[in-house]
Amino acid sequence: MKISRIILSFILSIILLTQASWAQMASTEALFKHSAKETVIQFTAREDVVKILGQMDVSPQMIESRVASMTDEEASQIANEIATLPAGADGLSSLVGAAVFVFVVLLITDILGFTKVFGFTRSVR
Repeated sequence: MKISRIILSFILSIILLTQASWAQMASTEALFKHSAKETVIQFTAREDVVKILGQMDVSPQMIESRVASMTDEEASQIANEIATLPAGADGLSSLVGAAVFVFVVLLITDILGFTKVFGFTRSVR
C-alpha cells in the first residue's frame, strides 16, 4: 500500500509539474512584427493612456515627436517595461494564489494522512 502511494504521488508530481511544449518555425516577420518605437506609440495611443496624458497636458503630437527622437535602445527599454510590468496589479492576486496553493497542499496531505490540519477531511490510512 505504501509503495503504491509513493508511485502514485511520483506519477502525479510528474504529470503536474511537466509542460507540453510545441515547437514551431518562427519567421522573422513574426518575431519583429513591431519595432520598439511602434510599440511605444501604440501604447500611448490607447484610449486610457491618452486620457491620463491629457490630464497632464501632454498632446499626442508631443509624444510622437519625443518617441521619434529616442534612440533604438531607449525605445526598446521602454517597450520592454510596457510588456513586462503588471497592469494594475497590487499583489493581492499573488497572495490569494499563494493561499489557495497552501490550502490545496495541506488538504492533500490531510487526505493522505501525513497531517491533521482540517477537521472535515478523512485520512486514507
